[in-house]
Amino acid sequence: MNIRLLPTLLAAASLLLAGCLPESKNPLSTPQTSRIDVDLEGVYLPGNLRPDDSSLSTMHFHYRAKRVDGLIQHTNVLDMLEITHEVDSGLITHAYRLLTTRIGDQNYMSFQDLGKSGVHATTYTFARYEIGWRGTLRVWLINSEAVAEAIHAGKLHGTVKPVKYQSQYPEIMITDSTEQLAAFVKASDPKKLFAGKPMVLKRITP
Repeated sequence: MNIRLLPTLLAAASLLLAGCLPESKNPLSTPQTSRIDVDLEGVYLPGNLRPDDSSLSTMHFHYRAKRVDGLIQHTNVLDMLEITHEVDSGLITHAYRLLTTRIGDQNYMSFQDLGKSGVHATTYTFARYEIGWRGTLRVWLINSEAVAEAIHAGKLHGTVKPVKYQSQYPEIMITDSTEQLAAFVKASDPKKLFAGKPMVLKRITP
């Protein structure tokens, strides 16, 4: 699997300790149909940050902009840059590209890992998110077992690669179209499809 994912999210999601998240050939919405959620913009810190932490990781969310008739307008593409201040190795950056989607009464992210080199990724993975009135961002990653069960049951199209050891999670590739994916998510229980402990981020700047 090429997607490195959000390192802080990896630490918060226990299912990833022995494996990786499902990948998808398509997002939940296209760049043309994705919504702009300006409440996401800002700089965040991990919610569980301790004063004695030896490294600091900040996440910067910002919608891309373009000039139209002399005016600056948001695009539907959300850039996320993680900057980690490591005591031993110095400054480390990692970039992601996100599309945000509203399905039913829930908010979702389709994100791509651009890697340290900024190379365009070809697959997506998904998360559900909520923003509190104080700007606290909670993120739930998609559940591998729920996706594998859906593929085996014919509710989703894709492949589940067998694993050699019980402690591993299978490599999962979803091949459904954007429209089919959105319909599946809408018909699913979001708390089961995106199960587990959420990653909590606290916004420090608007």
